[in-house]
Amino acid sequence: MYPIHAISSTAFPIGGSSVTIFASSVPTASGTRTHKAILGNPSALCATHMCRWRGARGCASRSATDSIFTNPVTPGRGVPKCGMFLEEEVEKAVEGADKPPIGAVVEQNKKTKTKVEEPQQQTSLAARPLQEEYSWFALRLEASIKELAAQVKLTQTYGNDAALPIAATYSFPIPVRAVVCSFVMIKQGGTRVVGRVQEKEEARKTYDAAIVQGQQVSLMEQQHPDVFQVSVGNIPPKEQVKIELVYATELTEDEENDLIRFHLPIHIGARYGTAPQSAPSTAFISSSSKTPFLKIAMSVEALAPIAKIGCPSHAVSTELGPDPTLPSFKDLPFANYARVSLSSDSALDKDFVLSIKSAGLDAPRCVAELHPDPSKDTVALALTLIPRFKLPDLARQEFIILVDRSGSMQGARIAAARRSLIISFGTSSSALWPEGSKPYNQQTLEEATRHVDGMHADYGGTEIQSALEHCFMARTRGRPTSVLVLTDGQVWDLGAVLGSVKTAVAAAPDGAPLRVSVLGIGDAVSTAMCEGIARVGNGTCMFVGEQETGFTGKIARLLKAARAPVISNISVDWGRPQAAAESVKPDDDFEMVEELETPAPRKTTLNVFDETVDPTHIDETDVPAPPPVVLPPTPVVQQSPFKIRNPFPGTRLNVYAILKGQSIPPTVILRGSTADGAEIALLVPVTLSRLQNDPSAPPAVHALAARKIIQDLEDGQHALVEHDADLLARTVKARIIKLGTMYAIASAHTSVVAVDESASGAPPIVPAALAPAPAAHMVDTRALDTRVFGSGGAQPAPQGSVVPRPGA
Repeated sequence: MYPIHAISSTAFPIGGSSVTIFASSVPTASGTRTHKAILGNPSALCATHMCRWRGARGCASRSATDSIFTNPVTPGRGVPKCGMFLEEEVEKAVEGADKPPIGAVVEQNKKTKTKVEEPQQQTSLAARPLQEEYSWFALRLEASIKELAAQVKLTQTYGNDAALPIAATYSFPIPVRAVVCSFVMIKQGGTRVVGRVQEKEEARKTYDAAIVQGQQVSLMEQQHPDVFQVSVGNIPPKEQVKIELVYATELTEDEENDLIRFHLPIHIGARYGTAPQSAPSTAFISSSSKTPFLKIAMSVEALAPIAKIGCPSHAVSTELGPDPTLPSFKDLPFANYARVSLSSDSALDKDFVLSIKSAGLDAPRCVAELHPDPSKDTVALALTLIPRFKLPDLARQEFIILVDRSGSMQGARIAAARRSLIISFGTSSSALWPEGSKPYNQQTLEEATRHVDGMHADYGGTEIQSALEHCFMARTRGRPTSVLVLTDGQVWDLGAVLGSVKTAVAAAPDGAPLRVSVLGIGDAVSTAMCEGIARVGNGTCMFVGEQETGFTGKIARLLKAARAPVISNISVDWGRPQAAAESVKPDDDFEMVEELETPAPRKTTLNVFDETVDPTHIDETDVPAPPPVVLPPTPVVQQSPFKIRNPFPGTRLNVYAILKGQSIPPTVILRGSTADGAEIALLVPVTLSRLQNDPSAPPAVHALAARKIIQDLEDGQHALVEHDADLLARTVKARIIKLGTMYAIASAHTSVVAVDESASGAPPIVPAALAPAPAAHMVDTRALDTRVFGSGGAQPAPQGSVVPRPGA
């Protein structure tokens, strides 16, 4: 073994990803021996031996002279105790080597978001990083929009130009309303490896085992409700691989009732707070010389003639009429179809937004989808409508408008928010009137106008939780209150924020309800944060891009919804007997998820005076096992939202259900009652979903419904009842795992893994689970640039990251 002389690293950006090559040089009698390992996802260092061993605090004991790079196959060198695998050993003299690259150290500041230091020369490195190329070749997005939903197929093609197998890890955002329902790895020869859903830890073990066996493998995990990570291992030398994923998503209403909005997130903005362990960094890296060639192709199909298609975010090519390659092209209503395309040699620097206007998009409708697998024996339904009813507005109402003035709101975002009101927050929060709300009149309007004119994004980090709690404490408890939050939502701590909102809403008196709505502002808005606050806050949510018009109209719609009276006891008759949906018979098939292992009793003779027994000793290992998780049988009707929140006039309401049996009800009925006892009812006919025209397409309505049910479970909206909090948490987790595996959904507790079983034995690379994290001079490659379609503007990096400057 040789002592380490120096360690160097370099990162190569590929759109939303990068790969790092670590090199260590050690002196020998004949020159310098350089050890190289190509790593895809460094995570956490063992402080003693610079390694990571999953499930243990450290690695096995090692000699102080051991190198962290140990060849597991060279005779006499031994097996690596730290789990490190050496890809290649090469003899290399350091004399005449190029100078190491210049890097800029970018540190995250908890209060002010970022602090950037001047570029520094990495003079401490003794060996030049071994530069291997890893590049994106193409990126294609195909979307099919049919009425109020869309299916999106994202195909990423990238290759390995190195002489050895490599791994890559990248992160990408999807709307929180969306659900990934298909994940396929396509090898260079065209072989399709379909991903299967497993419990999260089990999927990670499957991925690691495939890496060790030299099999091509890919893994998709949820990092955040609107951020996913894909790891691809053992990409063969000089080959390319494709990752094809399909997700289904709802479309949201726009400024007008018959205008719908398709939103494609492009990159993950820099988020305030402590990120999850596997969350992507947002370090700045320069564009690769092999800039990805991006193609977007979209087809739009409406039930009525399309009046307008607009893309406020990008310049696109639009053609009316159906795809001429369709067999029934000439028989289709020409004006009901459109095609939109975009090709770009450069990376997109903002989210892609498409607006579609067509008559009747606000009409009530319910679509049904039979599951293509008869063994599932289910039908999924999606009910959607924009309520139109005239009821008197609330007579007395308190409005609190909360404006995000953190650093991420600089530029056009704060300019848009400046057109509203009136409590500002960042690292701290302040109110226009600290003593509380004031009546609306000319004087208070002028005071508010002066306050708004002086607002800037100068409040540091996004402390949205404390700002919301400040609002909730300041409200007049005896009066209905609506809080409107204007933010980009770029905060990691989603659970704590939603918890504060849920607690405040639940504590509000029945006669003075609290509702929280959100307007998400910006081109990298967190849909998980914005929609989550509105969902648990019994409010509504809309979005506006930095360059979009219609800001004032959306504010007006949100305020109009906030003034609407409460409609309670909302329910949907799905055409199944309610008693059958809720009752549980004694002989129903309960599912034992966790079983306690109880050994069979043995007859023994007890020594009542055993000198080896200390009666005063407390055996800490003799702790009773927690009670097992027993899931009740799946009900006849699974509905989301579990409890339908108050419908707002002019705001779209979506309700999903998965029904046992394959009989499709001809109609569904929405029922409710107003505060004065008036009954409301709406009968909606059921039609077959047109998203399932392609027999090979995944069951999108089932996937959307299951994802919404999982969301309810995560929000605490469910019928599971356990007095033990730990048992309840484990029961909820088991229910999520069951739904995820049944309907092939990645979630917080399930992941998708695709393993090529046809071949193994290729030289293994470092498993992500065993790979070391970067030291202060190493690059964290967890999606250094989190834009899916390429690199772009500067974003803050985690502390200690070293990133190449442009041109380095």
